Amino acid sequence: MSTQGRSRADLTVQELLFEVPGAHVAQTGGPGAYAALALRGGELGQTTTVLGEMPISGPDTGPFDLAMLPLDAFERLEVYRGGAPAWLGAGAIGGVLRLVPREDTRDLLIASVTGGSFGSWRADATSVVRHGRFTVAANVGADGSRGDYPYLYDNATVFDPTDDEIRRRANADTLGAHGMVLARGLVGERGRLQLVLFGTSRQGGVPGLGASPAYQARRADVRLLGSVEYLHCFDRGRLQLVVGGGTHRQRFTDLLGEVGLGREATDDRFRNGFARVAGSAELSRAVELNLIGTTRFDHYAPENHVGRPESPSHRNTTALTAELRLHGELRGVGLELRPSARVEHSRTVAHADRHGQEQRLDADFLRPTFRVGATVQPLAWLALVGSVATGTRLPSILELFGDRGALVANPRLEPERGRSLDGGVLVRTSGRHARLAAEARYFHLAIDDLIRYRATSQYTAIAENVVSGTVHGVEAGWNLEAFGHVVLHGALTYLRARGPHDTELNWRPRVESQIGAELRTGRVAFFRDLALVTTWTHRAPFFHDPANLVRMPGRHWLGLGARADLPRGFQLLFFARDLTDASGQDFLGQPLPGRRYALTLRYEKELR
Repeated sequence: MSTQGRSRADLTVQELLFEVPGAHVAQTGGPGAYAALALRGGELGQTTTVLGEMPISGPDTGPFDLAMLPLDAFERLEVYRGGAPAWLGAGAIGGVLRLVPREDTRDLLIASVTGGSFGSWRADATSVVRHGRFTVAANVGADGSRGDYPYLYDNATVFDPTDDEIRRRANADTLGAHGMVLARGLVGERGRLQLVLFGTSRQGGVPGLGASPAYQARRADVRLLGSVEYLHCFDRGRLQLVVGGGTHRQRFTDLLGEVGLGREATDDRFRNGFARVAGSAELSRAVELNLIGTTRFDHYAPENHVGRPESPSHRNTTALTAELRLHGELRGVGLELRPSARVEHSRTVAHADRHGQEQRLDADFLRPTFRVGATVQPLAWLALVGSVATGTRLPSILELFGDRGALVANPRLEPERGRSLDGGVLVRTSGRHARLAAEARYFHLAIDDLIRYRATSQYTAIAENVVSGTVHGVEAGWNLEAFGHVVLHGALTYLRARGPHDTELNWRPRVESQIGAELRTGRVAFFRDLALVTTWTHRAPFFHDPANLVRMPGRHWLGLGARADLPRGFQLLFFARDLTDASGQDFLGQPLPGRRYALTLRYEKELR
């Protein structure tokens, strides 16, 4: 989906993903709080996030924090559910979120500033400059929030409402900064060289659960990423070379043991390097071959100032992917078939504490996955699509080798495995006064060897392959633009997620939906355009725990806003979220902010 032309400059990546059928966004609070994406009933860690062609999430760094991503830095977000095209070289169980950097063909200057409830603010600036065969796009910004919104505190007595009280969220402040540079140039007649640099920083409090708040726990997260890509096009093919890497520093301080199992003062550092070689060749008018090879090196150096020393670990992962694309027409019906196979090998080496002595532990994994995607297009505006795929998620270094403290090593862990299939209908049509894009799909996902922690004593836990589950679901989405004045969009996901003993898999609402509308006036007197924007989001009840003992209630959130396009490139936007003050709780029982407001002033100018 495109991020350009959105009617709310304060829109975040995670809010935009609510418009994607099959997407579940787990949030832990207000602006700046951790947010992650799960697809089609999968786990958060079973969704791979890539920046361009480079993966920026993994089994060791965990699900990527969407709150750290600046929406203005990206041209579009691509969400692939139940597998992904082989060209991305990913074998994720749930799917892939691809962030595509800005690709503007105009010289632009964009600046915006936002202020809102609970001390939230944001400032962004984006510039795109072209000179001959070269383009440079840059985005820089910062944001922050006090996060002191009210919530219902039950004094840890769930079944006794008489002592409930309203408190303000404490220790929920955040402060973040981000920057991104994309430089692209043409090399010769058929080559393109591209450089991407991306950095984010976020620090703030860790407020803890609503029932057991934390007042002094703090976190800090800094990530720097970069890649260089060369793409060369031939008469009947292309060759791509990508080299990249990054560093990630994650600090967490909890000297009072308010969060987790004990006192912690960690300063973990991650480094990774990535290389990719991909080629595509047209063997005939109807046959295309894609070959992709990737290698990645991850280094993890944990440090806990109040715990026992921990030795660094490293992982080498190599994957080879081959895809055959068969396409053409048969009696006017468009046909496309994409069978692909992928083999991934990973070797992890770490030093762990075994019976009071440090030992070297190795873990080797070799896992094949495959995917077959098909499209039948009987009419220009109608397509029937389907796919069958398998996926895998490697155990993280922490799951395999523990932390020498509360988490015990288990090098015998197996990777999580998934099998999925889906089928559906796509409709895309446009006329003189209206344009419609719609989809409806059925999907099935079976997950084996899910990794869960089991308590081994009062103070320790071990990761084990203990759970399997199945997910059946239906998803639908639509976007309608009519008469240049009306935009309607919607997304609906229904899923039935079953675990062992016919329990429901936790953190998976059975129904999620969003409906949005925008009404535009066009030019009116002094204004270039006026617009009214509204969204309605529904999330059904879901279970907080695997045993289905704690049920989180369903919620509806209503949003309403207005936009005024002023002369000289200025734009004023006002938006109110959760007008009915539904608030509630989300991921891990974290209280959500209720009614809140934001006002944005935006400026856009074409430089030439």
